[in-house]
Amino acid sequence: MLSKKLIGSFMLVGPLLAIASIFIEPGGLDDGGTFAESVQTMADNYALATISMIGWSVAILVIFIGLHYLARSMQGEERPGSDLAGIASVFALLAAGVAVVSLGIDTTIGEKESSWIERGGDVVNATALSSAIGRSVFILNGVVMLFLGLAIVRQKNLNQIVGGLFAFFGACVLFGGILSEGDNWAGLIWFIGFLGFPIMTAATGFLILRSAGKDSA
Repeated sequence: MLSKKLIGSFMLVGPLLAIASIFIEPGGLDDGGTFAESVQTMADNYALATISMIGWSVAILVIFIGLHYLARSMQGEERPGSDLAGIASVFALLAAGVAVVSLGIDTTIGEKESSWIERGGDVVNATALSSAIGRSVFILNGVVMLFLGLAIVRQKNLNQIVGGLFAFFGACVLFGGILSEGDNWAGLIWFIGFLGFPIMTAATGFLILRSAGKDSA
């Protein structure tokens, strides 16, 4: 079991690193281009694209490891919301596993003079596949946030407003992602949850660190 300080640090630093990675990724803020254009942009900015990919992958893994161990720390026979926290911990591990698969594909297609490409690997299709797999992380993340937020509300171990917002944004990500059809109303709901995810994760990490500091004082 990780310490409270490490869990809080993971949940605070992870979202900040993810946001920084999005801003430094070549074309990261432009979601309107084709996958072929994305591949060309990354090839033209290889060093920056590699740094961004590594930073994003580390951030996602750190976040879900932190969420997993937070959920695990909330489990116990006589603790209210223990089952909810248990479900959240399982889905956090699944999300981390999916992120690793996506990272593996990105690493293969992003390698300079890759033997995989020389043997006829289709970079554009692989990029599209990696993107599709990566999107499923956010559906799993919606489940994690929803159940973890409900567990926090029931267990009252952290700020209940934070727990309620965690559950709300999780529901937005989960149901908005499932019902989304392009730019319809569900897509907007998903986007609200997507924006709320790093904010609430970082806020929860800060609260855990503050609690850990009080415990050690």
